[in-house]
Amino acid sequence: MILKQLVSPFQKVLLARRLCVGCTHPLDRAQRVMALTDSRTLLQCKCKRRYVYDKELGNYRRATFEEERLFIERKKQ
Repeated sequence: MILKQLVSPFQKVLLARRLCVGCTHPLDRAQRVMALTDSRTLLQCKCKRRYVYDKELGNYRRATFEEERLFIERKKQ
């Protein structure tokens, strides 16, 4: 719990700067994996972390487990 409180602010800053929280690779260059909706796209960084880009808000966030599961299910088909 304490570790999460220490790491979370750094991750927010990296995401605000459009950088991966794991490898600091620019998320603008991440691979587009699939469209979740018209305004949200699932991306995958070179370090295999997945993010969701919201076109309306213009920001990135880490993909939820539900979004990860949806990607894996579609990939199997």
